[in-house]
Amino acid sequence: MRALRTVVVVLLVALGFLGGYFVGWYLHGENVVRLSSGEANAAKKAGDLQQRIIEELQGRYYKPVDVDKLSAAGVNGTLKSLNDPYTVYLSPKDAKALDEKMSGQFFGIGATLTKAKNGAVITSVIAGSPAEKAGLKPGDIIVTVDGQTTAEAALEATVARIKGNEGTHVKLGIKPKAGGPVETLDIVRRRIETPETRRKMERAGGEKVGYVQLFAFDAFAARDVRRDVNALAKRGAQSFILDLRYNLGGLLGQAVDVTGIFQTGVVTSTKGLHSPLDVLQTKGPVATGKPLVLLVNAYSASASEIVTGALKDHQRAEVIGTRTFGKGLVQTTVPLGNGAALHLTIAVYLTPNGTDINKKGIVPNIVVRDHPKTKKDEQLQAALKYLTGKK
Repeated sequence: MRALRTVVVVLLVALGFLGGYFVGWYLHGENVVRLSSGEANAAKKAGDLQQRIIEELQGRYYKPVDVDKLSAAGVNGTLKSLNDPYTVYLSPKDAKALDEKMSGQFFGIGATLTKAKNGAVITSVIAGSPAEKAGLKPGDIIVTVDGQTTAEAALEATVARIKGNEGTHVKLGIKPKAGGPVETLDIVRRRIETPETRRKMERAGGEKVGYVQLFAFDAFAARDVRRDVNALAKRGAQSFILDLRYNLGGLLGQAVDVTGIFQTGVVTSTKGLHSPLDVLQTKGPVATGKPLVLLVNAYSASASEIVTGALKDHQRAEVIGTRTFGKGLVQTTVPLGNGAALHLTIAVYLTPNGTDINKKGIVPNIVVRDHPKTKKDEQLQAALKYLTGKK
């Protein structure tokens, strides 16, 4: 395996934020939107109404008003009415954090997150990171960051608060997955080394099984998975396991290319009101035709679900684990000209069989739960048992 790539992490990956950061893909969309005259007039009326209300408050309210705060509240309220957690306004600070994330430059605690009603849930912890040393585990919930609640905050805002300069402190209120009262932890941010993939040779029933874990669908995901599959094949792997557990997604193009390592054909299709139908296919070249298992769980999302749906629909892989997250939407990011940006959903994607997995997820062929209180990886063991039983 090549040397670990140095990144500065909060690796606090926002679901729906890595799809661009998250799928699916990250785009700086066209900055000039084209509207019909009717749409433009409706937008102008809405803007005029907000301006009138702010002016009335400025001139009549019983105490001074903060216009910037009112404006931000208006924008956030508008987006909240869509009931779409992936369409969010990014302040200049949040937009900068996203750009940094895409460039791989971070200082943080070394954990990945997703949003939940009661806070930000930790989905994975990087070995040797400040998060691991502090005792944080997948399933723990971050309920406050430096005293500010995370329940109502956008995940992007929570990520921005946890990030900071190397050597500085961040105080997190943690609700343990195992239960009990909220604990306050003081964690020092630092630079973290993290691999893009992890590979090893497993042995079961006297057979060699190549195991590859993919952490995120970043710009080099397909290259690294292909490299690992080829290396394990040269060492005599008779079958393969691709582990997409806790992989929250990434670039759509990489999802297509990773699928192409194992099969050719249709991977997914996308369509939205303003986005024409786009059928995405892969021509390979296929690196292996040997038996394959995908490991997934509730934190396998977005690009992970595109790969899972494609390989499952084409009956190329057996899917083992638990139901996936269920993010079947595509986002783009549009700069607003003042350092801020709008991250918005533009399309839905379907599996090759035409299945819409949004808010539903993908049910594995073999459902196996991993018990967090045991050292044994029940899902991995089930995959090995399945593969060796096919011989």
